[in-house]
Amino acid sequence: MLKALPHLLAILLLLPTAGGAEPAHQTSNKPQQTTTEPLGNAPGRASVSTIDALQNADKPTAKQSQFQITLFNPKKSEDKERLWSQTKLIFGLGIALPTLLDIVSPSNNFEWNIDEGNPLENWWDNVSRGPVWDDDHLAVNYIGHTYFGGVYYQVARKSGYDEWDSFVYTTLMSTFYWEYGVEAFTEEPSIQDLIVTPVAGSLYGEWAFYKEREIRQRGGTVMSSQTLGSMALFMLDPVDSIAAGLNSLFGREIFRAGSLQLHHRTPIHSRTGQREQYWEVNLVMRF
Repeated sequence: MLKALPHLLAILLLLPTAGGAEPAHQTSNKPQQTTTEPLGNAPGRASVSTIDALQNADKPTAKQSQFQITLFNPKKSEDKERLWSQTKLIFGLGIALPTLLDIVSPSNNFEWNIDEGNPLENWWDNVSRGPVWDDDHLAVNYIGHTYFGGVYYQVARKSGYDEWDSFVYTTLMSTFYWEYGVEAFTEEPSIQDLIVTPVAGSLYGEWAFYKEREIRQRGGTVMSSQTLGSMALFMLDPVDSIAAGLNSLFGREIFRAGSLQLHHRTPIHSRTGQREQYWEVNLVMRF
């Protein structure tokens, strides 16, 4: 009953009075002036303003909807299964990363000392002392973390989530999965990384999202080269590329790969002039 109240009020306020009759509560002898904008030339149809009022009665304002988080409760056909599938892949890659860094850098330039002492005690000590201002190389703090923030961002963005939800996902992953998660086993959480990874990473990630789409629209080539195109696509979204590679290696879908592109359109009907809102979904799957 309460949900219907805005609709009833919109009808009472916007519908014209029949034959210019006065409302019951009005005592003035001056006739009430009402104006309507009928759709087309069809008499008796509701005005554009009436339809807009009815359609928007239960809708949040633009300011409210702009920052509405649908990451955990998708509202617009976002692919939450793809998001969770690639998030699990990131978890797996994070476990394998310390071993890979030990192989790449035996001298331990990356300060990964996960095998020294009790890992859980190390994690608790680092979390308790952090966050701190670290003295890592500028390239690590401001280029490396920006890049990997963009990698997180791409996972959500290509799963059909908007910029705000993708930023929230990037913040959660960089903070709790990495700074207070995997990396906390070896060092204290970093103040720079907690800021740079989600903020700069989201800016880079949005650029990477459109740059990848641009390359795919050209047939996956860069400077007319398929090889350069494949390398660029891998760097723009390594998680999706690894997921597609594993699916191809095992001959079945282990991880969801591809992209879900969501476009909101508000065309105007050519005959009636009424605005029609709908969502257009483009699904691109890679195996």
